Amino acid sequence: EQGHIIQGGFVEGLSDGAGGIASLAIALLCLCGGLVSMTRLMKVFLMGKARRYIIMATRVNDYVAMLIGALITIIVQSSSVTTSALTPLAGIGILPLKKMLPLTLGANIGTTVTALIASIAAYTHDAIHIALCHLFFNIIGILVWFPLPTMRRVPLHAARLLGLYASYFRVFPAFYVMMTFVAG
Repeated sequence: EQGHIIQGGFVEGLSDGAGGIASLAIALLCLCGGLVSMTRLMKVFLMGKARRYIIMATRVNDYVAMLIGALITIIVQSSSVTTSALTPLAGIGILPLKKMLPLTLGANIGTTVTALIASIAAYTHDAIHIALCHLFFNIIGILVWFPLPTMRRVPLHAARLLGLYASYFRVFPAFYVMMTFVAG
């Protein structure tokens, strides 16, 4: 039919709005279920010998940790994959929050490499311009929030506070995401 976005699949019989909502709900359930399962599996696997190696890796300099985060992200071509793999480790206490920050900042730098590669492939002025804006935005953010330990405390304190709220109010993370990214 013309005028309809959904033309096939498991939500074919639904209207565009209902099909979109049903698809979103199923995707969110799968995402949450996958993250919960991954956290539980990592807790089981990492309580043995691997935990010792991860703890040794967390003892490197913060700038080396940032480089490690960038390299991991360059290899997997996704900062989301990097942070999604590291977040459960921080959640179960293997990766300290103070070390998660430089790894995440490195992942943010690493993801700009994907944009730079894509912009070079497109080889247009606008594409390269946007990719460089993405890179410099991340670098400036790191220069503002990372070099001084007093400035690092701001995002670390915010993360601890949000984690505390989430531990008491299970609906808080969904509320926070909705208010920050959807309603904001």
